[in-house]
Amino acid sequence: MGRISAGLLVLVLLTGFGMGMGIAFLWNHFSPDNHAQKPVINTSEKPYTINKDSQVIFEQEYTRCQHIVISEYDQRDKLMGKTLSELKNVFRSSDGYQLTLQDETLTIRHRLDDWCPKDKNMYRLKEYQGRVAIYQGPDPDNDKLLRVTDLPVSAFPQEIQDKIRAGSYEFTSEEALNDALENLDEYL
Repeated sequence: MGRISAGLLVLVLLTGFGMGMGIAFLWNHFSPDNHAQKPVINTSEKPYTINKDSQVIFEQEYTRCQHIVISEYDQRDKLMGKTLSELKNVFRSSDGYQLTLQDETLTIRHRLDDWCPKDKNMYRLKEYQGRVAIYQGPDPDNDKLLRVTDLPVSAFPQEIQDKIRAGSYEFTSEEALNDALENLDEYL
């Protein structure tokens, strides 16, 4: 008889446990607190449009010299009222553009396979047929001959001759170049 009462007790306990789990599941499933409330009106955020308060930054990245020139975008009026997705249709990534919008600042980055204007307009002195010549371009391997002076390279001390032949004398402006040429005249 002890075995039957112990078995009956286990059966009652398991049945009670199973019924409790079933009730808990049904309670959670049909409880009104768990129903997701759906909005009556479907709202979506309106995309940001460029306006007079927007800051527009234009970055030009020159791949040959690795310089980045940052400036204000000069055709700002053409951007007014446009969203970022509309602007991405105008400034395509296939043309080297990358657009980002953070807060109220639009950044237009343009990659160019070229030298920056500063490097492109660099002047240097080199030798051409025994004379001092003026070259313009980004580096000694990518420059063009502008003019040849009457100054013979052989008239200068050896150290200056070597630097002229190597194209080591570089100038960022025509004024600085002319000052250097006047100083070279003193050796004659």
